[in-house]
Amino acid sequence: MLTATILSLLHVALLVEAAFPGSNGAFRRHTHLHLPLSGESNPRLIAGINGSDYPPSWMTIPVDHFNGSDTRTFQNRYWYNASFYKEGGPVFWFDAGEQNAQPLVPYFLSEVAGPSAIMTLARRFDGIALLVEHRYYGGLDQGSYPYPINNTTGELLDPVGYKYLNTEQALEDTVYFAKHFQAPTKVPASLSPDMTPWVWLGGSYPGIRGAQLRVRNPDTFYATWASSPPTEAAVDMWTYYAQAERSMTRNCSADLTAITRYVDGILANGTREDVKSVRRQLLSAVQASPSDPTPSVSAEDVEGLDNASVGYLLLAPLNFYQYFGFQNSVLPFCDIWETQNRTKIFTTDEGGTVRSIAPASGLALEYNVSTAWNAYLVALAEINYDEVVSANPTDPVQGYSWTYQYCSEYGYYQRGNPDNEHTIQSQFISIDYFQANCNSTFPGLLPASPDVEASNKYGGWLIQPSNTMMTGGQYDPWHALSPASTERGSPGRKTTQVIPHCNQPPEGNDIFGMIYDGMVHVSDMRALLNSGDLYHQNFSTVGFSSYISTEPYFAGTALFERALETWLPCFERNSSSAMSNM
Repeated sequence: MLTATILSLLHVALLVEAAFPGSNGAFRRHTHLHLPLSGESNPRLIAGINGSDYPPSWMTIPVDHFNGSDTRTFQNRYWYNASFYKEGGPVFWFDAGEQNAQPLVPYFLSEVAGPSAIMTLARRFDGIALLVEHRYYGGLDQGSYPYPINNTTGELLDPVGYKYLNTEQALEDTVYFAKHFQAPTKVPASLSPDMTPWVWLGGSYPGIRGAQLRVRNPDTFYATWASSPPTEAAVDMWTYYAQAERSMTRNCSADLTAITRYVDGILANGTREDVKSVRRQLLSAVQASPSDPTPSVSAEDVEGLDNASVGYLLLAPLNFYQYFGFQNSVLPFCDIWETQNRTKIFTTDEGGTVRSIAPASGLALEYNVSTAWNAYLVALAEINYDEVVSANPTDPVQGYSWTYQYCSEYGYYQRGNPDNEHTIQSQFISIDYFQANCNSTFPGLLPASPDVEASNKYGGWLIQPSNTMMTGGQYDPWHALSPASTERGSPGRKTTQVIPHCNQPPEGNDIFGMIYDGMVHVSDMRALLNSGDLYHQNFSTVGFSSYISTEPYFAGTALFERALETWLPCFERNSSSAMSNM
């Protein structure tokens, strides 16, 4: 069962991590691709929604699509909005991906906080909008489960059942769904994919799926908008923190490197008392709050930390980086740290004013590493996310299911840069550490290493489907595994806004789509326009959108609209033919 351990203490990590249900909670890191929305996050908004307007519907789907003798089925949840449908309009599929889909409904089908891409497109093209849950995800009370779950912990009662949670079964779910979908009574038309264009929208992992379906099943899904899709599965994802490090101010990154090496040295070579002291200091800073700035730490908590857990705690200031970027999430912490918590304007002896100035080279070089370490602890204690966590409960089902997926097929093990001795990540966060935790969580159920070829066989970095738009953020740490990656070893492909002809991929090696300057992960699937939803502390409303700017939503939606204006007329002429020019 899930253990509380460290992350019950590390408030800042609870929202952005895939819960790792093993012996060490600190393994629950950014392998979760997008920030889940919480239906409990904004009661003021949710209270105005009539839940009966969008009740769940259910599709009966085979547990195993590839064994004709296996007749078992499960119920897959989905929701729809047919308010704007007119005969001949497309079916727009929004994929919920690796989370409970129910909390997404008010944001995407009812648009309580601002417009969503799927409803904007449904209005424009007279379509029906579907929001579909992924197999093995849902709430503790109900969800899309091929096997029964423990209604307290979220894990399967029979762990062997996770064998059917894989790329092929999940992709085939969507094909089966499309071919067997029965239109609502208010829709007097056949919506089968040979008669009606099905258009996929998804960000992050759902973006991967949408791109793969245009390669695998182009006769089922006619077009795709894939936002921030890390299509290149990789066991070693050292690039994740490299992106954050590049965007940091030099003094802050230098000091983070310095204190990480300092703490690593103590963990590796220090006395038992030195190790316990570092752990205790770090835990106290993490647990600090305005009402309790210097909390006591139990000996049990200190002893419960392993070295990698300490390494993850050191990275706490970066936990929201992938959604907000450096300027809006990490810089406030760096300001407190580098000025040694003297960020206010002070009056001088002469009656003037002065603001504390951070040394350009960092505290460790300007003074010493002990000064940098002590200032770091003060800054960490100043950052308080208690209100965020209380408003955004974790998703235990997601923790088990997504963990199984990346342990079995996707990898995404986020260690430090192996070629950079000055990396900001602890040496104790290693590939072996990730794999050991995977094996201890799912003993006997996993390959020796994640089978990334199960996903990469559809193209990985080189995926080149037709009728597909791919978008992403300049500072998204997952950008490194997207088709537009600029990391070493990537193909160095370019994006273009020239809309390809229908059923034809872009010319050469280009990618149709755009990279949003200054943006991060999945910034464009909806826009936050409701003033009650814009505040920085309400992190749960950020999923598939940007707190920083509404520009990605409007730019991305406009470009995809123009693309569909080019592509959809071709469907009428080729409705029953598979697109062969992939």
